[in-house]
Amino acid sequence: MEPLRHRILVTGANGNLGRRLLRRLAAVHELRAAVRSERAAAAVRAAGADPAPEVSVVDPADAEGLRAAARGCTHAVHLVGILKESRTSRYADAHEASCQALVRAAESAGLERIVYPSILGARPDSSNACLASKGRAERILLEGRTPALVL
Repeated sequence: MEPLRHRILVTGANGNLGRRLLRRLAAVHELRAAVRSERAAAAVRAAGADPAPEVSVVDPADAEGLRAAARGCTHAVHLVGILKESRTSRYADAHEASCQALVRAAESAGLERIVYPSILGARPDSSNACLASKGRAERILLEGRTPALVL
């Protein structure tokens, strides 16, 4: 019996975890990677996944762009996030806005499940700004219509 193949959307696929995940999953699932820039797309293409995933360049807070990227996929692994804020990268945008967009995209694209690796200690009332934002992001996903698994 041949294993069940899914088409999986991996957001934030250009990071270390994303590239490793693409290499591991490529042999058993069809993959689509969503990244925010052409530079990130090049990193995904150079990651060595075989077969190489389809790559979509999309703003992670753009629900319509994510819906287009998720069309035809059954699952999503959401890896978009930051550990440290900068002038151009804020926790609320990286964590919460991207999760809100993915929840909206998942509903209209028909995703069956979202998997979200979080951070130990994440909770909305944390005194640590990163952990509080990750906790709010978890809540957004868990309250969405598409079933979500937070790791």
